[in-house]
Amino acid sequence: MADGFLSPQGVFFPKEETYHAKTARRILNAGKDVLEPIQELLRQGYIAFIEFRSPEATESLQPDLDYVLCAHGHSLTPEQEQWLKEHKSEISRRQQYCINKDDSYAFRELELSDVTMYERCGQCREQDERLKWCNAERRDLPELCKKCPYIESPNS
Repeated sequence: MADGFLSPQGVFFPKEETYHAKTARRILNAGKDVLEPIQELLRQGYIAFIEFRSPEATESLQPDLDYVLCAHGHSLTPEQEQWLKEHKSEISRRQQYCINKDDSYAFRELELSDVTMYERCGQCREQDERLKWCNAERRDLPELCKKCPYIESPNS
């Protein structure tokens, strides 16, 4: 799965070291003098794919914690967008969900797959409550409004 950094030129650098900061230093060709190597890569337009796994493991230890990170206000380069579309099978489902959910920043124009919790159709009177459930701020599942064509009720 995707665990590393995607450059603005569309080149993916996998995390081969124990920590993401070490990988970032390798990409930057920098030593310990760079105090925040991950943030420096983000400032340079890289996208960070964080997967929670040990260095020798092939699968994520905590797949619900995987995420994608980029600088605030970042716009995808055409090369990054192409890489994301061509390698979506390598991006964990949780990372795909993070990308699909982002409707106001770098990924707002991109939908990689059907990995969503609920469609945000704008017609649902319970939309705020649904988002609370999606973000683990509420335990009980909200009722389906039956207006969204993408979500079918299990009782229908």
